[in-house]
This record gives sequence, C-alpha cells and structure tokens, in this order.
Amino acid sequence: MVAMEIEHIRVFEIRLPQGAELPMHSHPPWAIVAINSWCRHGGQSGWLRSPIMDAWDTITSRRQVRSFTSDPIPKRDLDRILEAGRRAPSSRNGQRWDFVVVSDKGQLDRLSQVWQGASWIAASAATIALVVSQAEGDEALIDRLDLGQAAMQMMIAATGLGIGSGQAVCRDQALAQEVLGFPDGKQCALLIALGYPVDRPLKPIQNPSRRDFDEVVHFGTW
Repeated sequence: MVAMEIEHIRVFEIRLPQGAELPMHSHPPWAIVAINSWCRHGGQSGWLRSPIMDAWDTITSRRQVRSFTSDPIPKRDLDRILEAGRRAPSSRNGQRWDFVVVSDKGQLDRLSQVWQGASWIAASAATIALVVSQAEGDEALIDRLDLGQAAMQMMIAATGLGIGSGQAVCRDQALAQEVLGFPDGKQCALLIALGYPVDRPLKPIQNPSRRDFDEVVHFGTW
C-alpha cells in the first residue's frame, strides 16, 4: 500500500488483483472510489484509489445527528467503534465501564423511552449504552470523566467511518435495566445512537456554532 499527497488530500493506493473488488461497506459513504482504466487489461493489477478522512477532518466533521437512514451498520464498523471505546483511557486504568449494543428495533423503541428527549433513538441503526456501577462522591466524578473519554472516542471513530452519532442521557433506570438486562448495582449513564445521517453526509464544518477561539483560550493567565 502506497500513500501520497494530491492537492493536500491524503490518498491510499491499494493493489488489487484483476477482477477483485473492495466491499463498499468498508469505506465511508462519502469516499470516492476509482479504478484506473488499465486495471481491466488481462493479468495486470490495478490501483484502487480512495481518499480517507484524516484526524483533523474527523474531529471537525463530528456533529450531533438525530435523524438516521434505515441502512444498517456493517458489523466490522460497529466493532471498530466499540474497540475505540474499549481503548479509551481511564483513571488508574480502572475501565469501570461496560457497553451494551442494541440494534433490535423493538428494544430501540423501548430504550427511546428512558428519557423524554431520547425519542429519536428509536430510529437509530444501533445504540450503545454505557453502563457503570452506581457510585457517589469522587468515584462518581471519576466515572463521568472516564465515560466522557470513552464516548468521545467512539463518536470520533464513528465519524471517521461516515457514521453519525448522537448522545442522550438515561433517566428511567428501571426501564433501562429491563431493556438492557444489566445487574443490580449498575446504571446506564449514557446512550450513543449511531446511524447514517439522513440529511447530509458528514464533512468538516467550516463555521461551527462555538465561542470565538480568542474568547475561549487563555495563554499563561486568564
């Protein structure tokens, strides 16, 4: 595999045998795939060329998505998102989380009722429930910090695959436990809904609705 820069776009070229195809689900929907014409000549290897989203583009492309298409998420992509969460840093490497993945529509309908603002979860292709032990004081604070890191890593990984994500809290713990089946002493802290955006594909946001850089950032002192 060879990497090169063309007009500031990183391009990876993969040699494929004649007639071979790269499954489209292995590329984000915004990826542009082209094969040079000479790959059709007998006995020759062709080049499959596909721009991929780099780290900065992924960060600037992530947005809250609440409307999804009906397309399922390939298992390999879902596994990659979950692996990103599993690799997240945690205090003292405690890894005090568990992830429950829901893709069944009946379960998603019920899960969308755990909070009045989570109804849109029902239309997601899959939703990841982040489950932790019930805790108080410093332990609860640490759990929130750790879960935030795991959640963001999963959402960034999803964005890099062209998959939209949105967060929702869980208020009705009794219903969440009934739907997800986690044991007593645990709680669902956060839901991450996943799916392909129905409105527009993910791409870098040029002018985000955020406070100005100079208003937010202070060098040395306030």
